[in-house]
Amino acid sequence: MTGTAIAQLIAYLIYPFLTRIYSTADMGELGVYTRLVAFIAAIATARYEATLPVAKQDNHAFSLYRLSFRISLIVLTAVFLVGITYFLFKPYNFSNYVFLIVSVLSAYVSVWINLGTNWSVRKKLFRQISVQRMVNSVSVNFLRLIFGVLNWGAFGLIFGTLLGSFLSIFAFVKTFLSNKKSHASTADLRRMRILAKEYRSYPAVYLPHVLLDLAVDLALAALIVEFYGKGTFGSYSYAYLMLKLPLGLFGQSLGQVFFNKSSEMFHKKQSIYALTLKTIRTLFFLSIVPFTALFFFGSELFGFVFGERWTEAGRIAEILTPALMLNFMVSPISSLSLVLSKQKLMFGFGLAVAFFQLFNFGVLPILLSLLDKFQITNRSFDPFHWILGFNSILLSVVYLVIILLFLRMTKRIHANGA
Repeated sequence: MTGTAIAQLIAYLIYPFLTRIYSTADMGELGVYTRLVAFIAAIATARYEATLPVAKQDNHAFSLYRLSFRISLIVLTAVFLVGITYFLFKPYNFSNYVFLIVSVLSAYVSVWINLGTNWSVRKKLFRQISVQRMVNSVSVNFLRLIFGVLNWGAFGLIFGTLLGSFLSIFAFVKTFLSNKKSHASTADLRRMRILAKEYRSYPAVYLPHVLLDLAVDLALAALIVEFYGKGTFGSYSYAYLMLKLPLGLFGQSLGQVFFNKSSEMFHKKQSIYALTLKTIRTLFFLSIVPFTALFFFGSELFGFVFGERWTEAGRIAEILTPALMLNFMVSPISSLSLVLSKQKLMFGFGLAVAFFQLFNFGVLPILLSLLDKFQITNRSFDPFHWILGFNSILLSVVYLVIILLFLRMTKRIHANGA
């Protein structure tokens, strides 16, 4: 957690400079790119990377490590070929091909980061995870700063992200190569097929859940750009990024340790209720002060720290705060769905969240514009802010239900004997 905190502190110190160099539209393009890369990277491994901490033996885990890489090479090659074919049927634009190459390479780097992180969680190499995050934060943001000074615009943000992330994976690559020698038997294809079948619930159930979340994020980006413009999405994306930083600062680290510990305790038939309750309390006390400050003073804080053009992002942050605070508390313990084999239940919640968000950002803007056209609504309210507020309330309710449900499930297991 300390290493991750340092990495995020570096990002916080550099962001005020970046926001004075790049426009809200540039940040909007970065937001679309990051969502697209996350979506491709999730497909690339079929979510088998999540099996690494829970596999029963190291040999099994490393076979799954190899399997994930093989799947990713096939998927990313297919994505590249499909992208090339698609652009061949459109008017020639060199930037389209550059964007495709950068996106596929970024997804491949993300695969390394996801697999390396999960293997490190299994082996309790938490220091290695911290080092990777610090290197990633320093290199990505420093390169973005340099490319911004060179006036590269949105491409500078995107290329800086790719190059900086690539520089951060060398420790994971080194660990993989050193383990490759000691786990030579894991290259057996028959063993991989058996393990792939044993853990088929991950691509069959967990992958659709993750893809649903990522697809909704990508769809929301497209809808906001379509109805409100790239600049508005840039403000939304930046506000969302700032509110998600605490998750990267503490939540992700706690979540990885929680996943490792809860899996271990569950396999040993020990109760995980106390661990779950303690984690939720810790996350609440970590989040209450920063999220409360943003809720009441988001516009002023964003305007002062990041520049006047970002006061709108601060206003959006105020609206998003309740939902993202609860999301901050849910995300680290969401691995309980894997530990307790409740992926289908969580997929159901994912479908509900997807429906709410797509309706709110895809249907409500059309309805509000029709009402406005016939002069039924009052123009004194901002439709985008109104939709954000309505969406925040709905998501807050869903996240609160999930927290209570996890506590109930772990308490019932505790009462019955683990």
